[in-house]
Amino acid sequence: MTTQAQSPSQSSGQHLAKARQLLADLEGITDRPGGDPQIKATAAATHAILVLAEQVAVVRVLMAADAAQQKSANGQPLADRS
Repeated sequence: MTTQAQSPSQSSGQHLAKARQLLADLEGITDRPGGDPQIKATAAATHAILVLAEQVAVVRVLMAADAAQQKSANGQPLADRS
């Protein structure tokens, strides 16, 4: 059995995509008139958390790229993660 190592950003990207798909699947329930207000509120809160998680993921990528650029500019070798 072969396992492929994933970087944390790849793994979190997959989790975020799955979470977004689950929310999209719930739209049929939350968008109908007369739906349960608690389900609608939970979906709205979940959406807000997902948006925040996506923003944190972007910031992490930007910070990692900045750190790599600074190391490269200072002549320090980048760590090999393979």
